[in-house]
Amino acid sequence: MSGLELHWSVKDSLIAYISRLEDGVVEALEPATRTESGFTFVLNEVASDFNPETHTGVLQFLGTAHFTGHWGMMNITIKDPRIELTSGHGVLSIAQGGILSPEAHVPFVNVNVVPGSHPLMLTTALTAGGRGVMGEQYTVGQELSPLTLN
Repeated sequence: MSGLELHWSVKDSLIAYISRLEDGVVEALEPATRTESGFTFVLNEVASDFNPETHTGVLQFLGTAHFTGHWGMMNITIKDPRIELTSGHGVLSIAQGGILSPEAHVPFVNVNVVPGSHPLMLTTALTAGGRGVMGEQYTVGQELSPLTLN
């Protein structure tokens, strides 16, 4: 697992849309990085326990993807994504932050391993909690961009 990274654009059309806005900002906050194809989040090995053979366990990543636009009316933060899988199916949650519960996570997308994919690819579908983060223009179950682990 050493050196494993999460590569994800969240939603390609969202990046394209925000990039066209006069005040649109798509940025990564360390230790995540912004790439041409999205974002790269680094693995927190201490907080992760994952069996790559059975696709079961927890993968905790660090960093933030941040989207803003419409003079502050749009403000989406994807922070410290955590993937919890059982036999290749599970959920990616993101840190809520806050003073009272800085470690609390909200389920953001349901994930499923694409069988036979190498590097490991997961499909993503928005949860109710994820819709609350993204906005009402998205629907529960809507596919977001697939993510890659390598």
